[in-house]
Amino acid sequence: GDLSMRYDVILMDIDNTLLDFDAGTRDALTEMLATYGLELTPEREHLFHTVNNRLWKQYELGEIPKAAIFEQRFGQFLGKLGISCDALAENARYAKLLSQSAVFMPHCVELLEALKGKCRLVGVTNGVVTTQKPRLEKAGFARYLEQVFVSEAMGCKKPEKEFFDKVFAALGPVDKSRCLILGDSLSSDMQGGRNAGIAACYYGSDPDDRCDYVITDLLDLIPIVEG
Repeated sequence: GDLSMRYDVILMDIDNTLLDFDAGTRDALTEMLATYGLELTPEREHLFHTVNNRLWKQYELGEIPKAAIFEQRFGQFLGKLGISCDALAENARYAKLLSQSAVFMPHCVELLEALKGKCRLVGVTNGVVTTQKPRLEKAGFARYLEQVFVSEAMGCKKPEKEFFDKVFAALGPVDKSRCLILGDSLSSDMQGGRNAGIAACYYGSDPDDRCDYVITDLLDLIPIVEG
């Protein structure tokens, strides 16, 4: 990397950091509920996130296998709306709709353009390969990110140290004091940074002591990286 930079390897979370996952979710849920003659209200959207986040958190804590998320979330969500469904089939429909969505977070492209060629940009995501791959391709991230590490393909996930060990092994010799992780999740990205022994930049609100830096606009990462 360029020695004038404070950080020359940036690990970047994808969902709700670079891509607006919630916008994709909204579009997919709108289309799914329409099948049942329902509108996607803010309350229904909130309900989906509550159900989904609870299952993902259980998975992160090792309480349920990943498959349980996909087997249960639409049964729980649509069940609460009084709809009985084939939960796995609905999940597959949702995943397909989601895989076609690539809405950028504000200033995402400007950030990537500003850092491209100045430091190594690497994607790190806990997503599902079949959902993430088409979205990343549609977003055109190949021209910015040298590699994207997807937990499902690696057999481990953020925030586990093993995930980051595998990332660094694949990247080759890296000075960890010059590495930074950017993400919107305290439990997977910021804790991941701690577990990996690298600096962590939180993109969000209500930070805690796992965050070395906090930004609310992606462009604010540039002066941090430049040091």
